[in-house]
Amino acid sequence: MRFILGLLIGYSIRGKQRALIATLATIALIVFILIPGIALSLLAVSVHRERLSRPPQTTVPRVIGLTHADAETNLRAVHLNLRVLARRYDTPLDSGIIDSQTPQPGERVDYQTTVGVTIALPASNKEQPGAKQINR
Repeated sequence: MRFILGLLIGYSIRGKQRALIATLATIALIVFILIPGIALSLLAVSVHRERLSRPPQTTVPRVIGLTHADAETNLRAVHLNLRVLARRYDTPLDSGIIDSQTPQPGERVDYQTTVGVTIALPASNKEQPGAKQINR
C-alpha cells in the first residue's frame, strides 16, 4: 500500500510518465476506497440480516404484589405468559397476591416466554397430608 502511494507521489512530483501515474492512481483508488467500501457494505447487510433473524424481545414487568388476574393482564400486554410455580402458606401477604417471580423484573426475554410466580395463600387453606378430618 505504501509502495503504491510512494510511487504515485514520486512520479507525480517529477511529472513524467503520465500513463504510469494514471495507472497508480487508479490502483490506489481501488485498493484504498473501492474495496473497503464494498467490504463494509457487505458487513452492514450481514449485521442487518442477523439482527432481523433474532426473535423480538420485551422487558419483564414487575408483578410481585399483584393478584393473579392483574399479573396475567400485565404480562399478556407485553407478550408474556404466566405460570403458577408454587403456592406459599407462610407469607404475611394477603391471599392470592404474588410473592415472587422468575425471571426478575427488568430482564430482557423473548416474546411468549413464561414468567413463573409464587402465590401467597392464607394458612387456613393449607392441606395437611395424612391429617384426618373430624366431623362433630
